[in-house]
Amino acid sequence: MKYRVCIIAIIAVLIAGAAMGADLTVEKWSGDLSVPVDPFAADGLTGDPENSYAWSMAEFGGYIYAGTNRNYLRQILETAGASGLTDLMDAMFPMKIDAKAKIYRKPSDGSGDWELFYESPMVDITLDGNPMSVILDNGYRGMEVWNNSLYIVTYSFFSSPYSRLLRLSDPQGTGADLEEVLRVENTGGSGLRELVIFNDSLLVGTEDLKMFRSTSPPEQGPVVTPIAMVTVLTPIGINIPCTTADLGGKTGWTLAGNASTFPGITASPGWSGIWDNVVFNGFLYTSIADPTNGFSLFKTDGTPSGVDDLWVWTPVVAKIADNPEAKYPQGLGNTQNTAVTMVEFKGKVYAGTFSSWNDILKGLIGGVADPSTLPGAILKLLENWTPPQLYRFGANDSWEMIVGDPRLSSPIFDSSPLSGWRAGFFVNPDPLFKNLSTNRYIWRMKVYNDHLFMGTMDMRPILEVLTENILGAGYQPAIHSALLHLQQIFEQANPTDPSGFDLFATVNGTTIEAITRDGGFGEIFGKFSTGDKGDRHNYGARTLITGDGLFLGTANPFYGCQIWKLKYPDPEPEPEPEPEPEPEPKSGGGGCSSGGGSSAALLLLPLAAAYFRGRKGF
Repeated sequence: MKYRVCIIAIIAVLIAGAAMGADLTVEKWSGDLSVPVDPFAADGLTGDPENSYAWSMAEFGGYIYAGTNRNYLRQILETAGASGLTDLMDAMFPMKIDAKAKIYRKPSDGSGDWELFYESPMVDITLDGNPMSVILDNGYRGMEVWNNSLYIVTYSFFSSPYSRLLRLSDPQGTGADLEEVLRVENTGGSGLRELVIFNDSLLVGTEDLKMFRSTSPPEQGPVVTPIAMVTVLTPIGINIPCTTADLGGKTGWTLAGNASTFPGITASPGWSGIWDNVVFNGFLYTSIADPTNGFSLFKTDGTPSGVDDLWVWTPVVAKIADNPEAKYPQGLGNTQNTAVTMVEFKGKVYAGTFSSWNDILKGLIGGVADPSTLPGAILKLLENWTPPQLYRFGANDSWEMIVGDPRLSSPIFDSSPLSGWRAGFFVNPDPLFKNLSTNRYIWRMKVYNDHLFMGTMDMRPILEVLTENILGAGYQPAIHSALLHLQQIFEQANPTDPSGFDLFATVNGTTIEAITRDGGFGEIFGKFSTGDKGDRHNYGARTLITGDGLFLGTANPFYGCQIWKLKYPDPEPEPEPEPEPEPEPKSGGGGCSSGGGSSAALLLLPLAAAYFRGRKGF
């Protein structure tokens, strides 16, 4: 610290009047644009609270595109067993009016409003022999620009017969110009996930461990309807409609990976499978979610395996019994570390974990439905509580803990985290206080302006909204009392971290500072007129993309997603160099050059500029 102060003092003396660089500016980019934000105002981009998540975003053709899902958390809870809690669901979430997923766009320069670009069509099916028409796209989960086209991943977890990959080739096109270039049947755990570009190919993974690959995806032919589906009871006790027929739609695609190349994974429909990808050091790294055993990580350089079109995949983090060459066990030795998202930053891959939702979804919601199980569910929840961590690894695949709790987050790491932050970015005045950070996920990371930005998902808003509405929905006071007690435990544990997503940034990978911790940049804009600070209903920083700034799309299942824009001002143009003066005639005799102090100042100018660039926004 003394050294840093000394350097700052020297710079201040040598460069009079120098400023600390331009600050990060933040502006709301959807709904009511005024700040501080009103946390009870419907947003959803266009005032539609059923647009729960800005689930995917991309810049293309002068527009920012945003794909949504509809009333998503309500659908998840009802699928997981809360379907009989209608009064409570109505009190907590928007009314179910329109479940068609939608894509919006807005000019990248901010001129104009969000406009509806596309919404899901309907498709004819037979479910257990009964004819009906259902929504085809339950959400738009991924976007990627490749070869001058925008590719969009759809989601089909609920009653849709298939997921698909859409393409927009005309930068000024409309929704009518979208082409279907891949179709994957809904078999109860086969939904498409993130896209990645590697070896001049477009790849997309599925929840049942298929990695599709194409070098030039063609438009697929039409599907034959009605599509036959049957209800299947999954291993986790959920009834899901599944497609029984081969729907085609895979011309031009091969499989670079499947379950045989990723051994040791336990499937859990909707919560497992190929999760995220990053290209690093000539390899494609693919993470796989597994809520039973913990996440896995495999890598490939695209070498053919000799079996069909499959590639050779090398385990890095995997089940040791099935992958003895893996460097680390699944979940880094902690089964609660269900999944991991990744990004490259300054020559290393940074990996943020996702903590298991099993105890929350099954325990709390099940306990509301059956109060006799609630006390045990709460005890189990607290016993297994594992906040998310941040790690990094280099070309040798050796991992370092950046954010976490030694031995508790992972038994493999027994030294203090390099950043000094405990798991979940937990802060409590008592260093021995049990880590009850309510962050469950380092959900998205993105590099912008030489900084790594990290957004979290905070589960506390769900508990708070559940507790606030349960009495009004007619449930027993004892349930309310138990949930209120749990809420108070989390409030006591997190005195400086209110509800809502967190956003952090670092310029060097280990010095990490908060941009916001309340889901709505209340630290910058102050309190709304009601006294609310930030927006606790924004429980996740779901999407981060770069364009003319850093765009952040939130997950808000209560009042609809929001989009924010963060930006460092553009650098000022370099001044025109002044003409050098004519050299004066040399005088006779020897002598030495003066101006050593001036030379020292010039040598320190790059140091000053680098320092100030590194500190912007904090």
